[in-house]
Amino acid sequence: MNPTQLVKREVTAYIAIAYALSTAVVLALPHANINMMLVVLVPTVTVTILTFTITPRGTRRALWGQFGLARAGRGTWVSAVVVPVVLCAAAYGTAIAVGAGRLRVDLDDTPANWVINLLISLVMGTVFILGEEIGWRGYLLPRMQQLVPDKRRAALVTGLVHGCFHLPLILIGTTYDNQVPGWVAAPSAVALITAGGVFYAWIWDRSNSVWPVAIAHNTVNTVFDLGAAAVVASGGANIAYIAGETGVVTLGVVTILAVVLWRYARVWRTPAPRPERRPVAVAAA
Repeated sequence: MNPTQLVKREVTAYIAIAYALSTAVVLALPHANINMMLVVLVPTVTVTILTFTITPRGTRRALWGQFGLARAGRGTWVSAVVVPVVLCAAAYGTAIAVGAGRLRVDLDDTPANWVINLLISLVMGTVFILGEEIGWRGYLLPRMQQLVPDKRRAALVTGLVHGCFHLPLILIGTTYDNQVPGWVAAPSAVALITAGGVFYAWIWDRSNSVWPVAIAHNTVNTVFDLGAAAVVASGGANIAYIAGETGVVTLGVVTILAVVLWRYARVWRTPAPRPERRPVAVAAA
């Protein structure tokens, strides 16, 4: 089996196992909120399974070393936090501007408590989101980059696979998003996560570490949750069609970001390396 075939086998096995486990969790627990937490852990569980099955023994430590768990990647932390905040502000700010939402200020909590709770959420959530990003950007993306020399296209394909991974939760489970019908939520979420995958891949390729990607992913989740709590619908409008994960404005601003990165990101001006003799030990960059 040549190097390219080995990488294809790893990619195929990862996608098949991750999708199967995700579907099994949702089928077993369609109405339990814990299903979302369990699905977040599926990518890392999948990588663990692959580590002890198709990964040669002598390269297992090198495999986990590729994920950059020992590297903080601090140079990308600002982008990982600021960009999601700007995207959220643009989406919910538009909802307010067009009259579909209004800002609700909660006066029951002090600013100090609010900041403390936010910091705790960001720290704990980042550690938890590693369960996803070890699989998507740590394991799958570098292999996609080996199969698709254009790193931008590899980012888009990985984002699409990541987006489709959510379909069992959306179409079978009842805990993902109940503000819009599933037939609206499914394509909206897949499109958004696909476009967002370009941003996550950009963070990964600049840092070669899953930590900044997890920070970015968790910041997205956190700030959009805060936006949903702070901006409430007005005038009978369903704000979920404008902002949030199923909002058309959210998809628009994330797509604009993806296009800008696609055209101008310096980290993607050189092609990705082709698979080498032992692709599992190839550096992610």
